[in-house]
Amino acid sequence: MQVNMVDWLKMMVGSRRSEEVVDPNIETKPSTRALKRALLTALRCVDPDSDKRPKMSQVVRMLESEEYPIPREDRRHRRKTSSTEIESQRENSDTDKSESQESRLESRKSQQT
Repeated sequence: MQVNMVDWLKMMVGSRRSEEVVDPNIETKPSTRALKRALLTALRCVDPDSDKRPKMSQVVRMLESEEYPIPREDRRHRRKTSSTEIESQRENSDTDKSESQESRLESRKSQQT
């Protein structure tokens, strides 16, 4: 029997069995909060709609942030975000791309010297 890993993970998270997806052989179990953050980030990364998937810079921020997943109060506020704020966020993510390209170029240059 074949099981789609993404569907299985969605089912496990949806039925509040997230702890069961962790390898039982790992020495240090992640905190519930860290596990939830990692799983929700992973699920966003495999969204069927590629436009909804986060950019790598966003993934890094999500995994590093102590405030992700977003607290419920902030989620309600986030849904009310205006189109100008969304456009501003898109512009910022474009800036992230160019900054990361610049830092990669600088890194390559320093490695060559």
